[in-house]
Amino acid sequence: MEYPDWPAFLAAIVGASDDDTARLVAADFLEENGDADRAAFIRIQVELARLEATGEGKSLEADRLRTKEREFLGPLSMHRQLWAAEACPELVRVASRGAGRDPLEAMTVEGADCLVWRRGFAESVRCSAADWERHGSAIRQRNPIRFVHLTQTHWVTRDDWYGMIVSLRGLERLTVEDEEEGFVQWLREWLPGVVIEATK
Repeated sequence: MEYPDWPAFLAAIVGASDDDTARLVAADFLEENGDADRAAFIRIQVELARLEATGEGKSLEADRLRTKEREFLGPLSMHRQLWAAEACPELVRVASRGAGRDPLEAMTVEGADCLVWRRGFAESVRCSAADWERHGSAIRQRNPIRFVHLTQTHWVTRDDWYGMIVSLRGLERLTVEDEEEGFVQWLREWLPGVVIEATK
């Protein structure tokens, strides 16, 4: 995002991730500054989350919103890929497939599927433990991340984990792959309040 005020909006959203007011104000800002699609996407997901929270997740209105949401997040949409590259440039990489093509056709985006969007912003990240060690703090400064799934955890040392603790505090859930129960228990001691689970 090239708007100088955008980092302030992100900071407000990250600082009060349960409050949709900052998200809706950010949507207004985006619409006023020419990004009507992103503004609409934020509003759609905020309203969909509200309906789900009030038990109306199976209503016709919720189905209508999910249809609109798929227009932005579906496999043929470039929105999800471009927004992912903007939200998480450390994990989502944009590359060119060569000259002579339309710029959008020549572009490939790798890693956009590592993010899950909710209420208009990235809420969940799946990446290697080494990537999280290098970039987790920066990712959480820009995104209201609640869920992290770390892969390839066996490549990270205990000292590396000590360094990552700060970037993992305050999550709702942390999933680690290929870790023993003793290690998971150690993480639980260092990350009180975070639901931690191991998968194979």
